[in-house]
Amino acid sequence: MTLNPSLEDRAKKFIRATNSCLEGSPYTFPEDDASIMRFAAIEESVNRIAEKIGKLASMQSLPPDLQKSLRAREVYESNAIEGLGPDLATTSHVIDATSIAHKSNKSYVEWAVTQGIKNDLHLYDVIGLTAARALSRDIAENIDRPISESDVRAIHDIILKDKPHSGIYKVLTNWIDGHESHQTSLPGPDTNEVMHNFVDWMNNLSRRGYRTSQSIVKAAAVHAWLTHIHPFNDGNGRLARLLANMILAREDMPPIILKNDAHRARYIDALAESDKAGDISRLIMVFCRAIERVIDDMEDPELAQEMFNEDINLRLSDEFKLWQISLDNFHVELSAALQLHGLKLEKLSSLSPSEYKRLRKGLKPQNSWYAKVKNRIKEDVGLLYFGYLDGWLQTKLEKDEHYPVLILARKSDGTRDVRPFKDIFKGDKVAVQGVTRILLQPLEKKCFMWGPYFNLKKTTYDDGAKKLALTCSEISLH
Repeated sequence: MTLNPSLEDRAKKFIRATNSCLEGSPYTFPEDDASIMRFAAIEESVNRIAEKIGKLASMQSLPPDLQKSLRAREVYESNAIEGLGPDLATTSHVIDATSIAHKSNKSYVEWAVTQGIKNDLHLYDVIGLTAARALSRDIAENIDRPISESDVRAIHDIILKDKPHSGIYKVLTNWIDGHESHQTSLPGPDTNEVMHNFVDWMNNLSRRGYRTSQSIVKAAAVHAWLTHIHPFNDGNGRLARLLANMILAREDMPPIILKNDAHRARYIDALAESDKAGDISRLIMVFCRAIERVIDDMEDPELAQEMFNEDINLRLSDEFKLWQISLDNFHVELSAALQLHGLKLEKLSSLSPSEYKRLRKGLKPQNSWYAKVKNRIKEDVGLLYFGYLDGWLQTKLEKDEHYPVLILARKSDGTRDVRPFKDIFKGDKVAVQGVTRILLQPLEKKCFMWGPYFNLKKTTYDDGAKKLALTCSEISLH
């Protein structure tokens, strides 16, 4: 592999600084050719963050409406990733009703009791996580105050208030849902020891990387390590995200808000990679992208509020429902077509109303993962994700034909790539003659299909699914 000397020099400098930051943790950023190439993708995102954040005010000086919507999103999405809590509208309403900005953590929980919310666990997921978030922010504001194990237990206790073992380390061996083979720390003395080491390391983090890529590296390591230890019976994911955001808040960085629809699949994949290889480069990338989106909201609070309202209102609209029905119908057709090739479609998530609206408007997309294509032995073959309409097509199609595009990406060649999947373009060594993009047209129950060498054509869902399945079969053979 021939590397650009300038890129290689920058990458090695970044990798050494990152490894210095990670010293004492279970994580590293290997200094090899593959890691240098992965650095290029991280550098691109970090440069955008640095350019934008330098122009923005402190996180404490955001418009009140934006602060409220970011708080509601952070709580809603963190619960949703775990399959908990009510919808965004209810989450926002419950948070507003408590007037958290004017209440202590204690009175916040007391309010939940007097309103009977403690009896509704669905709603109390909002109360507990919001109160825990407030406590973590109070701790973050006192920068020189060490974070103790008692603090970690107290935050966890509020998340799971009055549930068995809230704030108490596990007494039985546990595992991460969906990763049952993952070996967490053993209960008892082992958990106490590793948590002691974890908290000591977290408190010894240098702040010389203030408001830089090192801030993101620290947050990613804190999150990955706490999740790997899995010290409590429940609530570990929510706690890990709060601690990561506590680290970011201490460095005046925007919070990570990992969206259940847009980020969950790649977030889980990145955590699995950190568990397996001690490599958090993919998690760093996920965090970078999530922070970029929050910064975009900070740059344009009016658009952010519009998208927040879309998430609340559009979910019930006939337009969004019709598109979702069309997507479900196409999913059924594609699943059947893939089975004929010995392949399987594994759905990961759908698309939130605000991301749907962004893509319809041609705004910057999240490239949300939709489904993985797997072979008979459950290996990843490809990925379907939501993207936006290519520029050349925007002029060919009428405005009312602009919908989110389903894009097929293939499994990356390198196992250590930051991006585990790559788009298929002309010139790609596994470029195919078939269909790699599908654009559903809900009103007509038809779709547009095209690919690197396949011209735009309108067809039925059944035909589009068969053509896309054939492409998946081709890339599975490489």
